Amino acid sequence: MKYDIILEESESFKSYYNEENRTLKLLNNASSINLFVGANNSGKSRFIRNLTTSQSKKIFIEEIRNLINFWNLSINDENVIFNNYKRHQNLGGFLVKDLESDYGEVKLVKFEKNDLYFENENKKLLDKNKDILAFNNVGIIQNSNIRLNGDFYGINDSDLKRINKLIDNLTNSISKKLIKSGMKTIFIPTLRTAHSIFQRKDDNSFSKISTDILKDTIIKSYHLDNEMVEVFTGMDLYYQIVNVRNDIKDKRVGFEKFEEFLSQNFFHGKRVEIVAKFNIYDKHNGKDDSEIINVFIDEESKDLHELGDGIQALFILMYKIYTCENDSIIFIDEPEINLHPGMQRLFLEQITSNKFLKEKKITYFISTHSNHFLDLTIEKEDISIFLFNKINKDKFIVKNVNHGDNSALQYLGVTNSSVFLANCSIWVEGISDRNYLKAFLKAYCKDTLKVYPKEDIEFAFIEYAGSNIDHYNFDEDELKEKINAFSINNKIFLISDYDGPYKDEKHFFYEEIEKENNNFKYHTTKDYKEIENLLPFNIWDKILINFCDKRTVKTEEDFKKVQDKISNSLKRKNEETYKGDYIGKLLKNIKANVPELNKIWDKSEGTLMNKSEVSYKVLELTEKEQITWNDFKSNPKICSIVENLYDFIQKSNYK
Repeated sequence: MKYDIILEESESFKSYYNEENRTLKLLNNASSINLFVGANNSGKSRFIRNLTTSQSKKIFIEEIRNLINFWNLSINDENVIFNNYKRHQNLGGFLVKDLESDYGEVKLVKFEKNDLYFENENKKLLDKNKDILAFNNVGIIQNSNIRLNGDFYGINDSDLKRINKLIDNLTNSISKKLIKSGMKTIFIPTLRTAHSIFQRKDDNSFSKISTDILKDTIIKSYHLDNEMVEVFTGMDLYYQIVNVRNDIKDKRVGFEKFEEFLSQNFFHGKRVEIVAKFNIYDKHNGKDDSEIINVFIDEESKDLHELGDGIQALFILMYKIYTCENDSIIFIDEPEINLHPGMQRLFLEQITSNKFLKEKKITYFISTHSNHFLDLTIEKEDISIFLFNKINKDKFIVKNVNHGDNSALQYLGVTNSSVFLANCSIWVEGISDRNYLKAFLKAYCKDTLKVYPKEDIEFAFIEYAGSNIDHYNFDEDELKEKINAFSINNKIFLISDYDGPYKDEKHFFYEEIEKENNNFKYHTTKDYKEIENLLPFNIWDKILINFCDKRTVKTEEDFKKVQDKISNSLKRKNEETYKGDYIGKLLKNIKANVPELNKIWDKSEGTLMNKSEVSYKVLELTEKEQITWNDFKSNPKICSIVENLYDFIQKSNYK
């Protein structure tokens, strides 16, 4: 759910402005995951540090809008509290006078839409309404009535309770703090390490530095309040592991889930156990140089510093996320430090999709200038991006960037280069093909208990110019040369639709390259016009309700009625009839039975107008396990493509 953050009026945020060049009072459309993006020295890290200790408020603007609308409707111009006897009273600092009638009327105050974002304005209106209700409750207004649609009704306790409850709901909604009392707030700065730190003594032995000097440095440099925010640098990771290992079962759950995460993502499902090595006798003798973190992987013992910088970097981030309290707010400065693009993807996928972590209801604020994080947000709608731009040393512009907006990437001057770092590449014609293949592959792995390959490490997607090839608008020798050159260091799996006027030439061209190049594998949707045609009818049955007119599908009853129409329409059709035509033919025929279905296809019976939107919905429902491999595998073509794709990725990584 999106919400807005009302920034406290303090020196902390006075240098920040919105796109209209006004002082930044509100951070619009925040989410559970918020990325602060900008070049070096653009003010994003300072903003995050200021947020950690601010008294800013968190408001769910839609919730408040609904309450405000309900309030305003409840007290419309013909619905007032009034008094027959007293014409003038001093009420809450303002004078109640006759209003539009012979009666001394006291009107409850409406809220203007423009006031919703400003707590002070809302507070004034709330206080006025509270004063009016209090004024009535103490009996100063006697024989009070409600005028409704021109008629007068006596006001009773239930009326007052209802109105008071509305006021209380508004008060609570408008004054929700971003960081509530008792809520755990954690800051992970750039100054962090998973290493145990030692210093050499005069006798050339080593002594462990137990004091968290990195944390002390951060607190001193940035004047953070140690009581309000936990600064986690990793220096006390050893002691935290000692504590959690010896804590009660409830406290150990997150730690055990963290060990499972390491097992599944780095050690092929082998049992992983993390221990803080400790020798009580050495401790008594003043020796602590053996106090290090050790990781057991199926009985093989490795010290943490032997696992590589990337795993150590991810270890710090994910340890704290897995073991923090529920409803924590975590601020992370540049999580990409020492993280391979594939591990950046893994980090983001964990915090967006991991069931255990999602149930913890953590809120994240992350500063970054990693293009890979931005690339990944193309696939996620529940992430908010804020672009920071430095104007001068005292002025920074903050812009909310919409889902899929690549202006942040353009601002950083980068493109997706992770494909050059992965061990093989999957070439697809566009983003929709990528989403469908990911959905197929995720469902397949889930069903067969296989480990889903690590994207941007074990494989990466490339979107090639499918439209140029469809129209045979390319130089054969040039394209063949590029494919062969690329495949020297990066094996290619290319999949193409079987459509367009030159589909046979295109198909022959790729088959010829496959014969000549062992690092190139080719698959096609042949017999099916486009990749959308591969989707079995039961998939369309699950997704089409999302593309119906929301003005006519409002209630649960509407939803069920339209869903039944979709299901019945599909039952009367034969899948084989439509596989050689653009998907618009199927959808047009469904719309004849389901008028609520929006026209989402081109021309009379053409291809989808917004292919990516439909593919995102299939991927989303697959990740939520509302669509499973049982739904996909009814089409043997999907089975063939996915099994070959999975086998290709495995052979490219584990020969």
